[in-house]
Amino acid sequence: MTLVQEAPSIMQRLREETRSLHDAAERSVFQQALAAGKLPREGYVDSLAQLLCIHCALETHLRRCGADVPAIGAVIRDHQFQEQNLRDDLRHFGRDPESVTPMPAARDLVDSIDRAAAENPVALLGYHYVLEGSKNGAKFIAARVRAAYGLNDSDGTRCLDPYGPRQRERWIAFRQDMDAVGFSRGETTAIFAAAATTFAGLTRLYDDLWRDGEAREAAYGHIRTFSKS
Repeated sequence: MTLVQEAPSIMQRLREETRSLHDAAERSVFQQALAAGKLPREGYVDSLAQLLCIHCALETHLRRCGADVPAIGAVIRDHQFQEQNLRDDLRHFGRDPESVTPMPAARDLVDSIDRAAAENPVALLGYHYVLEGSKNGAKFIAARVRAAYGLNDSDGTRCLDPYGPRQRERWIAFRQDMDAVGFSRGETTAIFAAAATTFAGLTRLYDDLWRDGEAREAAYGHIRTFSKS
């Protein structure tokens, strides 16, 4: 008897086929320092500001397209949105969310999101996949960040751990919803391209944030607590 092997789901394929890009983002010096609880506080706050620019653009389009694009309506849930959490976190650190301006890497990602929304809205799910998936690892980073900056409860880390004990439950639900859609080949290609763009854009953003932090330390004599070696 010949067994017919079931084709991998879109979520399996996304994980496997973007693994190297995911790993590159995680290996950035900025992310390593953040995960180790050794990133200077100002660098962390700067990253929140840049992520706000990206989430604002993506979530605005996802809300607008949800009623018109069945695949988006089938996957997106209000609790997945991070814009308000990022605003709350920035305010906790005394940063005005309305004063945020995107760095070039964040601006390029926003431009890419805007083009996808205009040309092929289902591709927005590729950007969302990366950002929603990042919450799995960020939940563990949140504890290091709280300890490093002396934070209480979720203050300043709402964006890192928005689901609390429901993290796994909500990630499984997202995976199931994505797998249940039944994307066409063209839609799958667009989602994969968007996910790759997101990983590459975030890696570039983290590298830029790290270089900005180094420049700030050189100018003001801050002592960095994380080494590249």
